[in-house]
Amino acid sequence: MKNKQYLLLLILIAIAFNTVQAQTQKQKGLLKLAQQEFKQLRFAYAIPVYKQYLLKAPKDTIALMYLALSYQKVNQIDSAVKYYDAAVLAGVKFNSNMAETHAMLGHYEKSTFIYKQLIDSNKTKLADARYFGFSNTKKLVGDSLDFKIYNTKLNTGYNEFNGVLYQNGLVYESNQFEAVTHKKKFFLWNWLNTKKSRLSPEFAWDGASYTKLYFYPNADSLRINNATIGQWNDKKPLKNYTDYSIITPNDTRKMVGSYGVKAAQNKEISSQKFNGFLSDKMNLGAVSFTADGKKAYYTRNQKRSFNVYQLEIWEATQKEGRWVNAHKMFFNNPKFSYFHPAITPDGKRLYYVTDDNTGQGGTDIYYVDRNEDGSWKNTVNLGQDINSAGNELFPTFYEGNLFISSNGHPGLGGLDIYRLIKGTNGEPVLKNMGYPINSSKDDFAFSIQGTKGFFSSNRNGSDDILAFDYAQSFVKIKGKLYVDSTIHVGKKIYLYQKNEQGRAILKDSAITDANSNYEFKIRPNQAYDLVAFDDEGNRFQQTSTSDGYQKVNNYYTKDVVLINIPLSEKVKQAKIAAADALRKSELAVQTTKFIRAIDSLKAITKDYVELHHPFDQVYIIEKDLPDYYKVIEWVKRVKNKKIVIVSAADCNGSLEYNEDLSTRRANRIYRTLSKLSNNDVVIQNVGERELLKDCTDARKDIEAQVVNRYSYVFIIDKK
Repeated sequence: MKNKQYLLLLILIAIAFNTVQAQTQKQKGLLKLAQQEFKQLRFAYAIPVYKQYLLKAPKDTIALMYLALSYQKVNQIDSAVKYYDAAVLAGVKFNSNMAETHAMLGHYEKSTFIYKQLIDSNKTKLADARYFGFSNTKKLVGDSLDFKIYNTKLNTGYNEFNGVLYQNGLVYESNQFEAVTHKKKFFLWNWLNTKKSRLSPEFAWDGASYTKLYFYPNADSLRINNATIGQWNDKKPLKNYTDYSIITPNDTRKMVGSYGVKAAQNKEISSQKFNGFLSDKMNLGAVSFTADGKKAYYTRNQKRSFNVYQLEIWEATQKEGRWVNAHKMFFNNPKFSYFHPAITPDGKRLYYVTDDNTGQGGTDIYYVDRNEDGSWKNTVNLGQDINSAGNELFPTFYEGNLFISSNGHPGLGGLDIYRLIKGTNGEPVLKNMGYPINSSKDDFAFSIQGTKGFFSSNRNGSDDILAFDYAQSFVKIKGKLYVDSTIHVGKKIYLYQKNEQGRAILKDSAITDANSNYEFKIRPNQAYDLVAFDDEGNRFQQTSTSDGYQKVNNYYTKDVVLINIPLSEKVKQAKIAAADALRKSELAVQTTKFIRAIDSLKAITKDYVELHHPFDQVYIIEKDLPDYYKVIEWVKRVKNKKIVIVSAADCNGSLEYNEDLSTRRANRIYRTLSKLSNNDVVIQNVGERELLKDCTDARKDIEAQVVNRYSYVFIIDKK
């Protein structure tokens, strides 16, 4: 009996051991299969295998990192961030992919934190550039009012991107019209039938259809009239789904069509396949034409074994309405990819992108010039000022301007569009096109003609072609000039701005009108100095910026800016001397008969409040705050009125000091009320010249001194 029990126990142990061993082998097999799919760039199929493996090994850092990277490759950025964060919790150190994916979701604080850690441990030019950009996103919105962005009729739930103007129409890339072969969920079966799956019309990178070229004949009719003007909102980042690398002509990978999911096609448009070039069972796209339309340069997959996805650039010539003599460009190398050609209008220079091993890192932009006999010269790298350790992609050329997309320079996240300009010493400098052309998502393939054009972006979830109009916008800077807190008609004011060397340059001037108003037009989000001179030629300067603008009717305006020029020293001393003489003369006893400013104003309105200040201070005493809040509500509501502020000081201190103190008290109230009211707000300081209590008595009575430290706010009708 005991022997039977012992035998049964051995059998159970053997079964359990074999079960555990089988499960272990299954786990190893899953990880091996996932790694094989990843290495063969089949990220859409690696993802579910990694996830299945992680169910039993949730803290496996290798699987977590490869799963996050796979999601990043197919542009499921939310999921990529999720698994990168999980890997960090499991002990993985920060890397640049983590920073970039957070930035693409608009998490700039998190991204800069990660890049700061990377810089502290290993400072690189790329990390410096990205850290600087994500720390200073507000600097990239300066010209945001210049662009109006439109959706286009081309866009569907699939990918439409890289539009190129051609014969009044638009040639663009899309995978929307290709059927997608549905994959069975048993991935081992797929893996064992690799040849069949890879010869299907599905791109294994992301499970979507291969891209082809399409043509819409009327580019001007593509816009949908829902223009949005660039107004930066960093509190509501849009979700992102795409990434750009080097494998397909468009470098787009998204899980559209994967797992049987398909978006509705746009039935409003009548695009046709651009069949001018050789047909290809795989990707075809990224085309560029000479101005005369006789030459075209395009990207297609190399015809090699089924598991190689390298790209190459071809040239074709148009003859009698047909594209003939299609051939590969001489610089193609089967070990690397060559894509995104951009020919200059005269056909004499070709820009292109490659991932070969002679660049700065990632993908670089090169150019090659054509000789007079039609042959080509040697290829040239654009250099480290343009090419970074990141990816430079999608070069385009218009009227001497080179536009590129990059994720290796300061930007807003993902790919940003840049324009190549000359620096102060003639060196090449990349200028970020700013928001709204750029966003925290991928923005690329800029095509312009005149003041209109197209670019591509995935800010709305999938790759879309967006249209834009460009026109410089200005903000109206309106303000008033006061001399000794009173209006001054016909006074000249100068507007200066600093150039790149920090030197102040005179940009404009204005003369105050009958109400002492002045007005300038200035580009949005820029710093400037307003300068005026007193009667003795002394310079007074006020610095401000043209941000904080508001749209009024069809104009952008900036809140009123005050310039208050104090009296010149000569005039001030004369006034002080006269006041001292008045105080000492027999006329002083008659000052009670003097009509004070507040008495004159009380005679014409009952809408006023009396406020008081502490000794030698400009703020309002606590017991008067309810009245102050009341007048604030008044000025918010009233219209077509004039707000007058009269401020005074007690007779402690010199006349000169009290003049200045009463001015500061009036200005303190002015700054608040002028921002809240659409009415004219003026100030009048009376120093100690209009006391409510005699100076001699006031010095003996603390309460009397408080009475003399007053500010009245009057609301009167405009004359």
